[in-house]
Amino acid sequence: MTISVSSLLADLRADHRNMALLLELLEVQTDRLLACEEPDYDLMRDIMIYMTSYPDTVHHPKEDLIYTHLKTVRPGIGDWLERIEGEHHDIRTLGTNLRNDIEAIESGTVMRRCLVIAGLRRYLKKLRQHMSWEERDLFTLADDLQGEENWSTIAWPDSETSDPLFGPEVQHRFRRLMARIQQLASSSTS
Repeated sequence: MTISVSSLLADLRADHRNMALLLELLEVQTDRLLACEEPDYDLMRDIMIYMTSYPDTVHHPKEDLIYTHLKTVRPGIGDWLERIEGEHHDIRTLGTNLRNDIEAIESGTVMRRCLVIAGLRRYLKKLRQHMSWEERDLFTLADDLQGEENWSTIAWPDSETSDPLFGPEVQHRFRRLMARIQQLASSSTS
């Protein structure tokens, strides 16, 4: 099966907008921790469950398809793209560690606030920088190649997974998170 590169890029950009929204929500909870207020650990956990499931297992592999394809069309940029795999690994590790910390706190484990805040800040900064770099440099390069031969479509695995939160149907485990997102969106427009 094949998919158009422009369609795949549109999906990746939509994923980035959705992840940016979740990072904003996570940053609000980080600010609560900084202010020595009680954050919403349920919300934080739900965000991190999503962030360590869909982006790490579906979104980043989609990006990897684009980057592998970029290397075949423009072999000279292979070294430049080598950082992708490392960054995806770092983001996955930071996210998993943060998710584990939040789940530990919820189960009653006492943790130093400064360590949790540091983990949140590292994750927020790393993922935002990564998405910004991809949008600014890599997606732009992919857009610029749209008219070139062997670029318009890409081989696509049949096992695509739809977004469990922002996709056509919100999975049961993410319904509370979606309700929270909708509640915050409606309160910000009021």
